[in-house]
Amino acid sequence: MEKIITLENVTKTYGGKTVIDSVSHNFMMGESIAFAGHNGCGKSTMLKILGGLIRIEQGQVSYHKKVRFSYVPEKFPGNELPMQSYLQYVADMEGVSFTDVDKLIQDFFLDSMRHTKMKNMSKGSLQKVGVIQALMAPHDILLLDEPLSGQDMDSQVVFIDKVNQLRDKGVTIFMSCHEKKLMDNLSDHIFTINEGKLEKLEDVSEGSQAKTQFKVYVRMNDKLTAWPDMIPQNKNLVFTVKREDLQEAVTKIFKEGWELAGVEEYI
Repeated sequence: MEKIITLENVTKTYGGKTVIDSVSHNFMMGESIAFAGHNGCGKSTMLKILGGLIRIEQGQVSYHKKVRFSYVPEKFPGNELPMQSYLQYVADMEGVSFTDVDKLIQDFFLDSMRHTKMKNMSKGSLQKVGVIQALMAPHDILLLDEPLSGQDMDSQVVFIDKVNQLRDKGVTIFMSCHEKKLMDNLSDHIFTINEGKLEKLEDVSEGSQAKTQFKVYVRMNDKLTAWPDMIPQNKNLVFTVKREDLQEAVTKIFKEGWELAGVEEYI
């Protein structure tokens, strides 16, 4: 495989804290790389370094060919434009037929929001808009920062299928994520950032058992009292539990009469 990006002794600091510490690595063309780890470990920073979106204090980032990036930030910004108008504007800039964009709007279940101003959309819906923007005209490298954050489970399935189609076409993919499902379905290699150093996780399923947690989704129900840690997300409520507490939590859900909508493992 050919090299596409090389990091040489790259260091990035924020407020005197070193987030990326003298990292050197060759990333190869056509690879799909996941960066896992706790919030604040440096996953998003690594994506921005790879995309040339932030300055580094030390080292060098080298591109072995002329590349174009598609980038989906963790928090896609809202604005005054209706969703469809915004995507039409992006499609015109990219030279993409809106027929292709229209299909993506339908695929991600956003038909009912075509004329909703983006500033009034939920985080999950905005994230879908960001994904559609990236998928409508995929470039050489796709940068995905927590791409499933706030997305409903049906949209997650669509997302995985669409990105795998890009992998088959040789698009290089870098993403930061927590979801083990995403790593299993989309990644050739998984790395974490430990005290600023890039470390490869050879086996997430075995090597990170102690750190694995679960997001539990239940259907909203006005007749039941939500738990303090349940957070609304689309038509569901979601909360997080540790591996050792999962069985007890699921048992409690059924006893209280909740409808379980899904369980998602993440790191």
